[in-house]
Amino acid sequence: MAPGRRTLSGEPASVTIIAGPTESLPLIAMLRSRGLRVITSPPPRPDRPVTHPDRSPARLAQDMAVRLATLGHRTVVAVGAPWWLGIAAQARAAALDPWPGRWLIWPSTDDTLDPRTPPSWVHEAAALDRLARTSASWIAPPGPAGDATLPDAADPDRRAWIRWLDTLPHPARDLAARAQARARRITLGVVLVHRDRPTLAAAALESLAAQTRRPDALAVVDAASTDPATVAAVRARLAAIHPTRARLIERDSPSLGAARRAGAEAVTTDWLLFLDDDNRLPPEALATFARAAATGAADIWTCWAALVHGDGPPPADPDPGPVYRPLGPVPGLAGTANVLGDANLLIRRDTFFHLGGFDPDPTTGAEDWDLLVRALLAGIPQAVIPRVLLWKRQAPSGMAATMDHVRARDRVLRHLRAAGLPV
Repeated sequence: MAPGRRTLSGEPASVTIIAGPTESLPLIAMLRSRGLRVITSPPPRPDRPVTHPDRSPARLAQDMAVRLATLGHRTVVAVGAPWWLGIAAQARAAALDPWPGRWLIWPSTDDTLDPRTPPSWVHEAAALDRLARTSASWIAPPGPAGDATLPDAADPDRRAWIRWLDTLPHPARDLAARAQARARRITLGVVLVHRDRPTLAAAALESLAAQTRRPDALAVVDAASTDPATVAAVRARLAAIHPTRARLIERDSPSLGAARRAGAEAVTTDWLLFLDDDNRLPPEALATFARAAATGAADIWTCWAALVHGDGPPPADPDPGPVYRPLGPVPGLAGTANVLGDANLLIRRDTFFHLGGFDPDPTTGAEDWDLLVRALLAGIPQAVIPRVLLWKRQAPSGMAATMDHVRARDRVLRHLRAAGLPV
């Protein structure tokens, strides 16, 4: 390829290589000889022993996801040792971008985990490695570490390397194209549960009204509010913002799980998105969830959530603040903490009822952790969209702060032990 070669879109043809120096030097030389602009980015390296919780494979995978989010849609990413790529690869499965970047997995000598690493972390790294490889557009043939031999793309006419690249399978691009078409046929209903917080519930309703893709149905469930004025205020706001395809359900039980089930029974769409009254959705949330659902890659989709404190509106840009980044169903971690995802999730309606819904016990908490572990044990595919699609409010009086954490974890451990899994 001649120097300065550009892609058919007019953009400079470039490759971002995420690898250590030993692996990347011969590859850089080969790509530059073909006229490509090469951008190098070192892989995440622990600044503490890998056995430290802050530098676990999970944390390194999250750091990698944040870094990859800054790369352009058309950037080609060549990865050497992919286990730390982790959840970033799930962006491909979610088909979030109109033209996702291409992953080239380049096998090399991995910076393997310390032999003293706890077994659960070894399983975690293996699962993250499989995830990255499954999401790859192409994996180089096995060879010696640092071997930079690509299939020869230079025919007698010296056909451009970028054209050869375009002949390779591109599962993410094809998945995205199918998802864009199918997303318009997806029916998606929202179940919003509230209790004695009319102002916050109204804000949640307004975030639904501002969606670029409106819900096909909406059920607002009052979970035994103690002030009659709350129900009246929410009813009035619902009528003003969502005059059609919406239903208000009043219950005499404070059970959050039972309230969500009542809303699910009232909404007959293909997919259900659950939302709590103190949370909000950014405008692109429903459209993004619908595209993810349309890929058929999972029956349950969770997402990243920007954590918001206080009663004020969420920030315009949630990225600088704290973000909850679940990992999804990573073996070995499901029983340590809720790394699977939040209760504000998207799920197939029939899958929700097959699992029995959320636990109706109003005193235990962590219904999301419980539901997602039961889905994991039932073999139901679930995935995380590594994008902030939720503003999640943190409050001292919230369930996450006041629930019995030991009791909640014990419930999860009972499921795992019953399935014969080590905890």
